[in-house]
Amino acid sequence: MKTSTMISLMVAAGVITACNDPKGDVERDSLSDATADTAVMYGDERGEVEADYVEIKDVGEDFWANVNWDAPVVDDPELKGTDVEMRQEKEYNIYTLDDRLLFETDKSQIRPEGEEKLQQVTNELKDLPQNGQIRIFGHADARASNEYNKELSADRANAVKDWLQNKGGIAANRLSIEAMGETAPRATNETARGRQLNRRVAIVAVTRE
Repeated sequence: MKTSTMISLMVAAGVITACNDPKGDVERDSLSDATADTAVMYGDERGEVEADYVEIKDVGEDFWANVNWDAPVVDDPELKGTDVEMRQEKEYNIYTLDDRLLFETDKSQIRPEGEEKLQQVTNELKDLPQNGQIRIFGHADARASNEYNKELSADRANAVKDWLQNKGGIAANRLSIEAMGETAPRATNETARGRQLNRRVAIVAVTRE
C-alpha cells in the first residue's frame, strides 16, 4: 500500500514539474519548430536575429528596373563634404559613390577611406523606414569586355553589401545587389571624365512606408 502511494506521488510530482518547466514540450521539438522566443532559449543565434527582423516590403523587380538615375540632386547637409551624391525621387533615395572613393583600380576590396564614406551613407540609411529594401548597383565604364565589367561591378556591389551588413549593421534581408556593368552610363565613354562618372556604386534605398 505504501509502495503504491509512493509511486502515485512520484508520478504526480513529475506532471507538476513538466507543467512548470519553462521549456515544456519545446525540448522535443526541432529548432525549425521553435518560436522566436524559444530561439533564444536554444542559443540559436541565427534564429534570434531573424526573429528580430522587421517585415520587409518587397517592391518587385519592375521597381528596380525603373530607377531614375537622373533624379534631382538633393543638397543634404549631413552629406556635405563627403563626396557622396544624393538624388531623390518620391519613393527612393540614390546615394552614389565614385569608384575612386571605394576601390583601387580594378579591385573590389574597400579602401579605409571608402569605409568612412560608407559609414556616412549608413547613418543616412538608418534614418529611413527600416522595412525598406536597399539595392546596391555596381556600374562600370566600357573599356573592358562586357563580361569583365559585369563581373567587376558584381564583386564591388557585393563588397559594399557585405560592408553594410557586417559593419554598418543593416539587416541582411533588406539588402540585394545588381551588376549593371556598362549598361547604364551617366556620360560618354569616349572621354576620361565620362568614363570616371560611369565607374560608380549606387545605393538605392526605398523610402516609402
